[in-house]
Amino acid sequence: MANNKWRIKEAVNIAEEAALKALRTGAESILTEAIDETPIETGTLRRSGTVTVGALPDGAQVYEAAEAGTEMKDAYPEKISKEKAVYISFNTPYARRQHEELGYNHPQGGKAKYLEDPFNRNKTKVLKYAAKQVKKALEKAK
Repeated sequence: MANNKWRIKEAVNIAEEAALKALRTGAESILTEAIDETPIETGTLRRSGTVTVGALPDGAQVYEAAEAGTEMKDAYPEKISKEKAVYISFNTPYARRQHEELGYNHPQGGKAKYLEDPFNRNKTKVLKYAAKQVKKALEKAK
């Protein structure tokens, strides 16, 4: 008699882990493009860009480090909460205004919608990559 056992919980865990890892990789790629499009005056806004898994980072902590000249891109390598989500954020008190204000002049480079545009250009590619990585992880676990 053949015995097959479906391991649903294990399969879900494998799929979720592969998806989060792939989404993080995609988010890091989007962040790289976004940093290149972020307005620059002192560089603090660009340095405040982060990718986090599980939750948004402590914005004040990131801003303080970015203002001091620390690159924050890889500041949060592990999950910072149990939420199954990947976040790309810029963490200065003026990040949102710089992002949304279409009329600002940026003589040193950068533009409004510095995160939204790279996200929209890449979201389909990132989702396809995540689906491929989930499929690969599940096939490997058979």
